Amino acid sequence: MLPAHNENAMNMIPIYTMKSEPEAAVISSLMTAYNIHFIISGRGFSSMYPGAISNSLNEQILMVRADQVELAKTLLEPFFNS
Repeated sequence: MLPAHNENAMNMIPIYTMKSEPEAAVISSLMTAYNIHFIISGRGFSSMYPGAISNSLNEQILMVRADQVELAKTLLEPFFNS
């Protein structure tokens, strides 16, 4: 039997664009440690096409579940202010 549909669980909201691969690794670990469901859009592109192809193509965007946005933003405050 399928679990009940939870609309918040299905909506992923973009909240932050990573500045580097190491920053993406740290943020990924932080989200995992706090059990936040997330996707990093564009994460594998730079490994397929290394080098300075285009900043917009190499962009890595953190997306989190709609019901976890506030917690994720609180955890990312130090990154927003840097």
